[in-house]
Amino acid sequence: MNSSSVLDRVHNLSGSDFSSQSVAELRESNIAIRHVRSWLDAMQSQIIEAMKSASLAHESVMPEVELIRESGLSGSDVRKVMARTETIGFIPVFGEALAEGNVTSAHVDALSSGLKTMGEQSERLVERASELLETAQTMTADEFSQFVKHTVRSLADDGGISHFEKQRRQTFLRHWVDAEGMTNLFGKFDPERGSVLTALLDAGVEAMFHSGDKEVPVECDSSVQPNDHRRALALVALLQGHAKGPGDESSPSSSPCPRPARAEIVVHIDYELLAGGVRDSGLGDPRTCRTLNGSELTVETIRRLACEAEIIPLVLDGKSVPLDVGKSKRLATAYQRRALAAVYATCAIDGCPVKFSHCEPHHIDYWVNAVTGGGATDLNNLVPLCSRHHHAAHEGGWKLKLNPETRELLVQR
Repeated sequence: MNSSSVLDRVHNLSGSDFSSQSVAELRESNIAIRHVRSWLDAMQSQIIEAMKSASLAHESVMPEVELIRESGLSGSDVRKVMARTETIGFIPVFGEALAEGNVTSAHVDALSSGLKTMGEQSERLVERASELLETAQTMTADEFSQFVKHTVRSLADDGGISHFEKQRRQTFLRHWVDAEGMTNLFGKFDPERGSVLTALLDAGVEAMFHSGDKEVPVECDSSVQPNDHRRALALVALLQGHAKGPGDESSPSSSPCPRPARAEIVVHIDYELLAGGVRDSGLGDPRTCRTLNGSELTVETIRRLACEAEIIPLVLDGKSVPLDVGKSKRLATAYQRRALAAVYATCAIDGCPVKFSHCEPHHIDYWVNAVTGGGATDLNNLVPLCSRHHHAAHEGGWKLKLNPETRELLVQR
């Protein structure tokens, strides 16, 4: 689409009386606006590319600064535009399609996100440029974004790192203070940590909603949803150590081993899968279960979380019909923690220096085996493990055996 065509569209739009147009004409006007906007976005990327070349010869020319100063865009919008320009440089056909109005800047931004996720393997996505463009022209921006994510997952070579381990490594949290002095948080959490965090926050919100406690302010600015306000207060309380898990009896603050708040997580799970210990689907991927918030967790992860979280299994049969909604199981009381603390100063794995206070009670015989007569909650079945060794005992397939008389722990890796 050349500049004269764009000017014709702008002229026709500016002279239109939209209130008198039919629905079909209004749709055509929207399409014209989309084409003009896409062309302008394509031109902006071309200008930025030219400014990047100019900056090599003139140090005073900085494209990002120029964009903020001249276009009035925010810092986040500028970063998006810069990423879009870089993507068009990698895949020129998308720049051409953008200028023609065949795709929107949102389509290109979805591709930018995919390239960023692929990292050093981005060339594998670039090689599919023709297929991606053909698909983008038949989808909305949201649909194309999901398509790109699916494509990235199918192309990514994890170098032997499992999908869930990669998610754990990508977990992050940033915080900063804005111009109004308000602290902002932004982050992403893997399904395991995310499920625990959201369950604890939701429990805190629920408690505030029903408590009527005068110390819990419910008044908030009209621009803020009340539950969002409560969730922020719940996060602060959680970090300060005041949060309580569902059904938690608070231990005195002077207790040497106070029980931390526990998340209550409901999981949809096949009975045989939960009790049988199937760890692999045969395709190299661990068997997973879905939580109520939509996260996917492996069975082994659920077993490990059960040592600290309140796991409520929604047991399903082979046709996904609910058979039973179990009750949460408290697996380590405050008294048992104190007893363990008297025996162990550190993680139970020989040579591990992690302090007891930073460990999690682990059941030698998993709690889910209680349905078949195992998984008892007593000291002869409990040892403290640090997070790394707790992962190894569940996801890593370690076999542990405890001598109840000597408390000697045998590890089969």
